[in-house]
Amino acid sequence: MATSEVPGPPTNRVGVFHLAATGGVGAVIIFELCWLGSAIANANPPHEYIELFTLTDIQSETALKEGSLWSLLFGGVSGAVMAAIYNMFAGLRR
Repeated sequence: MATSEVPGPPTNRVGVFHLAATGGVGAVIIFELCWLGSAIANANPPHEYIELFTLTDIQSETALKEGSLWSLLFGGVSGAVMAAIYNMFAGLRR
């Protein structure tokens, strides 16, 4: 006799790791684009985003490495927190 699974209500959840990885990589890409923009001659973009993640000279390789690492960590934590909050409220959907 074959058994069949009865599907339950659809879950509207997101993967915490998936969103953490997405947030981390996205933050690194944004950081590195800002760093690249600050390294271009004759460009004077605002540097506040770079200064969020490093205290070194914003055009140095140390700033790129240090800032990329901290961006990855911050983006990952932010993504995980957003996923957890989203999942907490997923049951409110009709």
